[in-house]
Amino acid sequence: MHRINSHIITSLCCCMVYLVISSCSTTRSVPEGDRLYTGSEVSWKKKRKPKDYSTLSDGMTKRIRPAKNKRFLGMPLKLWLYNLGHEPKPGKKGLNHLLRKKWGEPPVLLSQAKPDYTANVLEQYLVDNGYFQADVTSQVINHGSKKAKIKYTASPHHRYTINTVKFLTDSSAIGKAIAATIKESSLIPGKPYSLDSIKAERERIHAVLKERGYYYFTPDYMLVQADTNHNGKVDMYVKVKENTPVAALRPYRLHDVILYPDYSLDNDSTSTAGTPLKYKGIYIIDSAKRFRPLVFNKSVFLRPDSLYRLSSHNITLQRLINLGTFKFIKGQFSPVRDTSIHNFAVGNPNLPGNNGVPRSPNDSSLRNRNNNNINLPGGDTTRSNRRDTSRSGFSNTYGSYFAADSGWLDARFYLTPYQRRSLQTELRGTSKSNGFVGSQIKITAKNRNWLHAADLLEIGLTGGMEWQTGNNAGGSNSYSLGAEVAVTIPRFWTPFGLNPRTPYVPRTRVSLNYDLYSRSDMYNLNAYTVQLQYLWQRTKNLNHAFAPIAVTYVLPTKTTAAYDSILANDPSQRAAISKQFILGGNYTITYNNLNANKIHSFYLSGNLDVSGNLAGLVVPKKGDTTKNIFGNPFAQYERITLEGRHYWQLGKGKQWVNRLYMGFGFPYGNSVTGISNSMPFVKQYFTGGSSSIRAFRARTLGPGSYHNYAVDTTSLLANEAGDIKLEFNSELRIHLASVFNFAAFIDAGNVWLARPDTSKPGGEFKMNSFLKDIAVGAGVGLRVDASIVVVRFDLAFPLRVPYLPENQRWVINQINFGDPDWRKKNLILNIAIGYPF
Repeated sequence: MHRINSHIITSLCCCMVYLVISSCSTTRSVPEGDRLYTGSEVSWKKKRKPKDYSTLSDGMTKRIRPAKNKRFLGMPLKLWLYNLGHEPKPGKKGLNHLLRKKWGEPPVLLSQAKPDYTANVLEQYLVDNGYFQADVTSQVINHGSKKAKIKYTASPHHRYTINTVKFLTDSSAIGKAIAATIKESSLIPGKPYSLDSIKAERERIHAVLKERGYYYFTPDYMLVQADTNHNGKVDMYVKVKENTPVAALRPYRLHDVILYPDYSLDNDSTSTAGTPLKYKGIYIIDSAKRFRPLVFNKSVFLRPDSLYRLSSHNITLQRLINLGTFKFIKGQFSPVRDTSIHNFAVGNPNLPGNNGVPRSPNDSSLRNRNNNNINLPGGDTTRSNRRDTSRSGFSNTYGSYFAADSGWLDARFYLTPYQRRSLQTELRGTSKSNGFVGSQIKITAKNRNWLHAADLLEIGLTGGMEWQTGNNAGGSNSYSLGAEVAVTIPRFWTPFGLNPRTPYVPRTRVSLNYDLYSRSDMYNLNAYTVQLQYLWQRTKNLNHAFAPIAVTYVLPTKTTAAYDSILANDPSQRAAISKQFILGGNYTITYNNLNANKIHSFYLSGNLDVSGNLAGLVVPKKGDTTKNIFGNPFAQYERITLEGRHYWQLGKGKQWVNRLYMGFGFPYGNSVTGISNSMPFVKQYFTGGSSSIRAFRARTLGPGSYHNYAVDTTSLLANEAGDIKLEFNSELRIHLASVFNFAAFIDAGNVWLARPDTSKPGGEFKMNSFLKDIAVGAGVGLRVDASIVVVRFDLAFPLRVPYLPENQRWVINQINFGDPDWRKKNLILNIAIGYPF
């Protein structure tokens, strides 16, 4: 019987191996008379390779079509899956449907490629970069009976450079405006000819003129010609097209700026009707009186009787949408014939015309930055001596209407508000690496237009509970409750008016928080926090947060005998719930240019946190005791934290991320004469866990070479912390398939105390020996990225343990995945939501 079963199993295995091997034939589904397209290559004729051939090769490669079949680790897995299946019957869904339509990828065939056409595209690319005599040929190279690739060979010849640049301007206002910026031109004599530089010059002139009132001017009205009859050099001529509309040649000023802050498409006539209110030069038509006029004072940068400026236009649009009160914003500009009349009665702004006025090329909506698409031909394929790099044939669209206009514009902004009130509920599940699992619910009520001033009022309530599981469970359950009231004001709330000229709304946030953390059979911890913050964004990538007032009062209650017994064994644990004030402020600056389309992206953050410095100067000290406020000591420390991350896109679906984290805190005054000899527990640094050094459980590592061996058997005392932190993480992320991603990582670092503590020998930071205290861990992970949530499973193990004897700290030679005892002691599974960094 066993022999029969073994024969059956052997036969099945052979069948499976046969099927896999047969599917691995990449040409299995290639039709007769055709070949599998295996890709292409770009080469250069000998002795004709240009200096910038690498950049040019990359540009040419990106323009080659079609792309070959996708590969993973050099293997066409999707093509193999496609070949493993058969064409499914119409309407049938099964394994064949999954293999052919979902998981697999059909072969890319040679017949789909167009070598001659692609060669012309590549040739034109070289021409656009100054190689006017370039020649590209194609050659099909067969491999075996069913595969082929295409080789493109480029002969670039001489690259033309710019000889002279002449701006053909006259004495008109627009001519003088262009002539005044010649020194800033992107067309520089001696530089190689490039179509991109010509496009950039047209955009530059367009931006300059838009800042000087030329509202109807677009890049298409600029003409750039190239004369190549100069022995490999190019004379360039820049001028305004002769058939440019009259309106585009005239600077415009603003007549009326009108806002409709209660606009609705469903009720167009009513929402634009009403008595206009003039506030600091701006007209506001708000018949429902939903908004106070001050809302718009610092958001609208377009002012009556001022020259139209594109930057003011864009900043106004961005400011209005970033108020967070309006879901749709539409801006519209129309010429004024009679400046003595204020025209408030307008039609639907979404119609092609408005009161007979033709729609301008610069009507904008939402965050429209007024960019114009440019479609320039690549060059003159006949290679004549003069090349026109701009589109011709523009009709004088606005000539008849604008011939008698006054040179003034009315600006109208139609604002559609969000629903004023909303209720939001969040439910979270947590699983921590220290053995705690739990859930939390948060309910937030929002008023987006509190006091009719676009202020955001948030009232939040949170509640959650955690319980400990696993071998280290000590029966310690906990729950938390919290409440917050916060008001965010869309401007700086200061005695003096500050309004930085940026597209981003500066904000003032005032918040009051209460948090209760109750650990079963041990203690309750109450925290009251009041904070005043100023938030502003300088650029798209740079953020600032300054909190001049940040006051926290920590009050422990209901400590039990069980917790007292813990303190008897480890008195330093008392600092975790000590009663005290934290009086200070903090400042955070963040630079973040993360972009999936960039090869290199960076995240940089710096934080400065101080407490008790001013109070320490004012509050007197009585005897040798600490300085107190209302009978309670206040913390005194200075802390600086720096973090940097580098995201490197190695290729499609592959990313290498490196992170460096440094923190230094210096306690003084009350913080070294009270219960502890360090910073407040809530301000100290921790290490270990799912977003830190993953080979060690959270809060069990450090400080320095110190180790509390009690945490190896129970997590009740897992609260190790330090005043100084140094950590480095490196992680390679690879997309596997669908929502699944693989990661391999290595983590290193530790925490230290700024001052010696006799209860924690080896915990003090010493410049000459801190490297000996570095912990190192490594591991692999699986991430399920479903866009709205990322579930992460990271399995890690230690490579270096800093609390072992010095000559035994590296434990790489002890790794033994087959030993169950080693696995139990060393393998740490981290389950978390989101990426670690």
